[in-house]
Amino acid sequence: MKGAIGEVVGVFPGLQRAVDAWVVEGDSRPLVRWLGRQLDQDGVPLDLPVSDWGHALALIAEAQRRRAVGWPEAVDALVEGWVRSLLRFSRPDGSPAMSQPLALPEIGKLLRGWVRRLSDPGLETVVSWWFPARTRGRGHAAPPLPAWSRGDRPFAVLRANWSAEGDFVAVDHRLRGASSSFELFGLGRTWLGPDWAFGGADSAATRARPTCWHSDSSADLAEWTFRAGESRVVRSAALLRGRQIAVLADQVEGGEPVWEMRLGLPELVITEPVAESRALGLVARGGRARARVFPLALPRRPEGVERGSLAADGSALVLKQPAEARRSWLPLVVSWSPERNRRAAHWRTLTVSEKSKPCPPGTAFAARLSWGRGETLVVYRSLGRPALRSFLGHQTRARYLIGLFTSEGRVEPILKVDE
Repeated sequence: MKGAIGEVVGVFPGLQRAVDAWVVEGDSRPLVRWLGRQLDQDGVPLDLPVSDWGHALALIAEAQRRRAVGWPEAVDALVEGWVRSLLRFSRPDGSPAMSQPLALPEIGKLLRGWVRRLSDPGLETVVSWWFPARTRGRGHAAPPLPAWSRGDRPFAVLRANWSAEGDFVAVDHRLRGASSSFELFGLGRTWLGPDWAFGGADSAATRARPTCWHSDSSADLAEWTFRAGESRVVRSAALLRGRQIAVLADQVEGGEPVWEMRLGLPELVITEPVAESRALGLVARGGRARARVFPLALPRRPEGVERGSLAADGSALVLKQPAEARRSWLPLVVSWSPERNRRAAHWRTLTVSEKSKPCPPGTAFAARLSWGRGETLVVYRSLGRPALRSFLGHQTRARYLIGLFTSEGRVEPILKVDE
């Protein structure tokens, strides 16, 4: 595929033939059939990579421009859901998430052209925010909800709003394998992505299936599971809205002595050590923006590689964590708040008790992460069947909990999943 919008060579041969049938013969049936095969009932592509969506929609838009008379309404009806999905999985400059930044100078024009034709005025609102035009459109209408997930396959975007400075986490595990497409975006830049891999055998991985989707005014959570070789993985991504914090984790089950999780590093992000800490800093090349990554299950101070490590390895951030039981949890907390990251961070794992007895390894995990004296985050995960357990004096039956630990000694949940 060439870099310019609309120039497609060999990637969509079926679409190209369908477009030719419309432009040359005025026959829309091949185009309607192609869209019907590629899109689900909501207009979301079944397996086309997000990076190719803009090019395909540009080809369809060019067909409409070249032969507008008699253009079938059925095509617009199918495309509307696709355009909505494209906005959800795009950065505010219009470039596709989970891929390397692309030079797409016509993407604003392409999107404005489509949203003016489609029936949902909220789509035009989003485009006008990202690509302000000199001429006024139909006026602002309520945009679609930005956070979204498919219930039948792991494909989700965790997003609080449509602003140009808004944060999001996008995940895509529609294809079989132990690697997910993924992006963590904040402060107007990509910090991690475009892949999230497990250290097991990718060729032996099963097709992933979603296990949980949670979205409210405080947080979004996407969770999905798959098998890789002899191991079972439950992968989760949580975004704490308005707090510039994400928690990325693999729960693994199997007999490996050391577990490994790999997150892609964009070309424009470099790593830096954090003094006397296993945390790692992320630095945007050519700018002052920074993020920090905290491996909650590892000791804060570096005490030898046998206790695990978090390090850069080429174009990936690699977490290695020794297994203490058959089930383990590999959590990373990412913070990109400039004010918070100026403060020293301290974290430690917590004792989790059940029926007044400490839980054995592999049953549950809890940790606290503090930035100075003003902000303390607690993270809890039940690794087996949820039960009434306690940590820091807080009792819960939750399967997953992220909250604030107040100066009064209370846990105030931000995200809580009970089932």
